[in-house]
Formats: sequence, structure tokens, C-alpha cells
Amino acid sequence: MEKKIFKNNISIILVEPQLGENIGTVARAMLNFGFENLVLVNPRDDWPNDYAIKAAAGAIKVIEKTKVFKNLEDALSEFNFAFSTTIRPRDMVKRVNGLEKMAEKSYKKLEMKQKIAFIFGREKSGLTNHQISLTDEIIEIPTNKDFSSLNLAQAVILIVSELNRLGVSYAKEEIVIPDSFPANKKDLISFFNHLERALDDSGFLKPLEKKPTMMMNIRNIFNRSNLTDQEVKTLRGAITALLRWPNDECNDEKIKNIKKIANGSTNKHNKEH
Repeated sequence: MEKKIFKNNISIILVEPQLGENIGTVARAMLNFGFENLVLVNPRDDWPNDYAIKAAAGAIKVIEKTKVFKNLEDALSEFNFAFSTTIRPRDMVKRVNGLEKMAEKSYKKLEMKQKIAFIFGREKSGLTNHQISLTDEIIEIPTNKDFSSLNLAQAVILIVSELNRLGVSYAKEEIVIPDSFPANKKDLISFFNHLERALDDSGFLKPLEKKPTMMMNIRNIFNRSNLTDQEVKTLRGAITALLRWPNDECNDEKIKNIKKIANGSTNKHNKEH
């Protein structure tokens, strides 16, 4: 079920990021899912920097709005709740959430207009125990236990994608039909009648008592295909061409090959392997 979420009440905090490129790709990942609030705590390099801007690949609004603090305590001052991300077990009692539970809790807090921070540590060593102790709960991303390291942008995009799922259905299914539209029943029924007449003339619908069942099966085959109007026109054109073939052909050798094809036989152009 889709819900309205207040994305402006969500911020991504990067603690002591070392590479501008990583900050830029995080900004890009955030904006991909409609999140714009990025906070940096004591970045190694001057801010802003060209490496981050280039890596953001157009997510300039995130870069321009980015706030910078000297320490995590100051960065957290305006938030009501903070999640930290870590893959290592810590010697402290703190609730650990999977992604779905994290999103569920976040939604409840957003409903109450609370501001939520999602905190990520430096690239090589993550967050310190002290930094984690400043947060309310931990998020654990279920990665491969034998190879669990994620770069910053990968970790962030998993979080923001899961949050985005609250407001956007990920169960979407559609067929993109350029310059066409689903065939209406009138055209489909006309196609079925055309096909039935052709199959009757070809002698396919025999014995007579099985004809209703055979046509029912054929109709079901095409109905499962969700044909477009253009596809129906193409199929009707194919029926018409086959009805004329090989009547318009004068070459005896070609007629002989056509009959082989009609019988399911192979020729030099269609060899079985």
C-alpha cells in the first residue's frame, strides 16, 4: 500500500567521509529516490569540492544544500531519532533492525512529524562505538557474511530505496506499447472469425465435433498474449498472405517446397539439428 512520506524530514549523515567522489555518488543516490538532505561530519577534504560535484552527476541541489558540522553531536542536535548503520557486532545493548522494520518504524515517526537521521561511518572503518552510542537504533543490511563490505553510495541507496518503497509501489507491472494500444474485443473477435474461416478452409479444424474445443483453445492462446491493435492487424495480414500462398506462385519447384513446409518437412533453408 502506498503512503505519503515526508522526505524532507529525513537526512543522510556521513561521518568523516574521506573521498569527495563518495560524497558525490551518495548525493546522486539520494536524489534518485527524492531525498535531498545531506549532512557531513568533519569531512577530510575541504567542502564543497570538485570531485564531489563531478561524481554527483547532476545532483547539484543535494550538494548545494549540504550542511557541514565538526562533530556528530552537533549534527544530531535537531533530530528526534537516529539510526546508525554497521556490519560489525558491537559490545552494547541496542536494537538492531532489518530494512523492512527500519522503514516501518520510520513511517510511524514521520507521521508524527519527527526528524530522522541515517548515519554512515567513514569508508574504511565505519562508525566508532561512541558514535553509535549517540544513535537510537542500528540498521543491519543483510549482505553476504563472507563479503559484506559496501561502499557508501551502495549502503545509502539501499536505505533510501527501502524508504521510497513506502510511497511508491514496487509491485508495478506494465507493458510499454509505443504508438499502439491494447486491441479491443471487437477487433479480437473479428480476428478470431477470420482465423477460424482460414483454418476451416485449410482443413485444420477436424474432426468437426472437436472444432469448438479447438477454437476455444486457440482463442485462449491469443487472449493470454494481450494483443495490441497493431499486432492484430499484423496477424490478420499474415492469415491473408497464407491463404493466397501458394496460389499466386507459378514456379513448380517453389510450390513443391511450400508443400514440404506445410507438411512440417525441412528444406535447405530450414535444416533440423
